[in-house]
Amino acid sequence: MIKNKSSIAKQGALYVVLTVLLLLAFVPIFLMISVSLKSTYQLNTDFWGLPNPVFWENYAVAFSGIYINMLNSFVYVALAVLLLVFLAAMGGYVFAVLDFPGKNALFFLLMSMMMIPAILTLTPRYVMISDMGLKNNPLALILPWVTGGQVMAIVLCRTFIQQTPRAVFESARLDGAGEFRIFLQFAAPLAKPILTTVAIMNLISFYNDYLWPLMVIGESRLQVATVAIESFMADSGNDGMGQSVAGFTLITLPLLILFTFTSRIYMEGLTSGALKA
Repeated sequence: MIKNKSSIAKQGALYVVLTVLLLLAFVPIFLMISVSLKSTYQLNTDFWGLPNPVFWENYAVAFSGIYINMLNSFVYVALAVLLLVFLAAMGGYVFAVLDFPGKNALFFLLMSMMMIPAILTLTPRYVMISDMGLKNNPLALILPWVTGGQVMAIVLCRTFIQQTPRAVFESARLDGAGEFRIFLQFAAPLAKPILTTVAIMNLISFYNDYLWPLMVIGESRLQVATVAIESFMADSGNDGMGQSVAGFTLITLPLLILFTFTSRIYMEGLTSGALKA
């Protein structure tokens, strides 16, 4: 009885701590939304108070200033994620199912690339993109994003697909199916949980990228939202804090919505891959 009470007390304390941490995590989001809905006068006179009245004009100004760049981000990221997931799924299938000389050595070489810090590849990537004449071209973002995310994605897909019984693929071969058809009709659908996780993981990474787009995209009409918001903030000045924060809110909102509705799928994909491993 005493042990049960002690266990309940510990569990209750844990819930309290987790609740406090959760509330603290929401403070920056709440503050961002609150500031974005205030006029300059409200910010100067009552910064910490609730917006009264709500100043929606900040969002109208922010949206008109960065909507093209937000659209750019959506298009670039969507194309990069689709291409990455498709190539990673094929790579994972090859390493998990097919047998060929040097497969293990090649996979070890692929794994070793994970030990190279991404920051060390910035200069070589920039030189390569410049030599290819791709600066100020969406491909300067899409291609490095796809190649940079391949290693981890292939490893995750290979681990997941490797646990599928070989009999599934052998039966398809006996029915006359080629490898590409087997991949499309059997391997890819079975790997949907891990492919969804890979897609979400890289979508967040690509969407939040700042340094690389700043280096290779100079034209404002082609720039992504994470870089364009800096110029918008500079143009708004000190009197446009509400407009600037409204811009940050608009950029953040898609990821908040995405992760709210897909966090469970994301975690299920990660845990199922870990359990299979």
